[in-house]
Amino acid sequence: MISTTDSSLNDIPISTARYSINILDFFFKHIYLLLLVIIGCIGNLLVIIIFGQRAVRTTVRCVGSSMSVYPFLFYMAISDTMYLLVLFCLWLSNYINVLHRPVICQLTLYLTYVCNFINAYYTVAFTAQRLFAVINPFRVSHFLSWYRSRCLALSIIIFASLLYSYLPFLIGIVEGKCFSRPQHRWINRYMDIIDSFIVFLIPFIVIITMNTIILISLHRMKQNRHEFLFENHSQINRMRELTRRSASRKMTKLLLTVSTSYLIICAPYACIHTWRLLNNRQDENKTSQLERYSLLVYHISFAMNFYIYMVFGGKFRRELKRFFTKSKQNFYHYFHKQAVFENEIELELTDKNSTMIDEYTFNKNLNNEPSVIRNYFCCHSPM
Repeated sequence: MISTTDSSLNDIPISTARYSINILDFFFKHIYLLLLVIIGCIGNLLVIIIFGQRAVRTTVRCVGSSMSVYPFLFYMAISDTMYLLVLFCLWLSNYINVLHRPVICQLTLYLTYVCNFINAYYTVAFTAQRLFAVINPFRVSHFLSWYRSRCLALSIIIFASLLYSYLPFLIGIVEGKCFSRPQHRWINRYMDIIDSFIVFLIPFIVIITMNTIILISLHRMKQNRHEFLFENHSQINRMRELTRRSASRKMTKLLLTVSTSYLIICAPYACIHTWRLLNNRQDENKTSQLERYSLLVYHISFAMNFYIYMVFGGKFRRELKRFFTKSKQNFYHYFHKQAVFENEIELELTDKNSTMIDEYTFNKNLNNEPSVIRNYFCCHSPM
């Protein structure tokens, strides 16, 4: 009896832990992914709208190099939205078999790898631009432009699309699930190791190095704020240079926040995933659980940029406010014109009905007039 009681008491923490894990799994499967997709897609769509406006592109050409990173942020928002749509399919697969189908299986996995690469190397690209702008601010306008940034951004997309073109041939439906084919599984494992180095290790080292140099350079610029202003510069040129430097410094701080947030959120999954691949630990339950939860955290990197822009980007907030104000005015003018048009139609119908009533009354009077005349002459004829 004592032993039975002790065993039952020992089973209570185990059952409680399992219950907690079940609740956590339910939250991540059914609630977390859907919320992340909704919040992330709304933010990314607003980023696409703001950075895709013609007015912003015109401002970029006028301001110069401090805004040449906008193509990276624009295309990154598109890539992040595509990744979130894949996550939506993953959430939907809890209720409907969406992912584990031919073609859809290969396509969604291919998009996942491509978007991971784009997210990493766009961060590297705009961090490198900011590094160049901080180290060599006098020549930055000759090298950085909207057109060159756009060409580089599109080149990264094309390179990523070609780099992962092998994936559809290694992946298929195995025992009803989207998985690597048995005969190609060893190739896929080595390619995943290479991919972890390309997407995580190399960008992490490069971004950390560049961010460190940028922070040191910004600290030195803060100590020697006016060393770039020479005595022969006019007051107007000084003010222009100060304005340009201020805009560049604000953009640099914003992108430092974006890249640092990316590193912090991606680091747990990158470390656990790479360690598992290098040690070939496919069946260790604890490692797989940690990797799964760190992957769920990693998904946040595809939904967070809009909210970083909102908190740290003053120009982005102004553009977003201008967009909502313009949209509100357009809606007001549309509904106002619609109401005026409907009122005009009602007035026309009212005038038409009143005219018809007047014509009907006039015609009726005309029809009754002879009888009146006859009655008059009948009653008032001379004797």
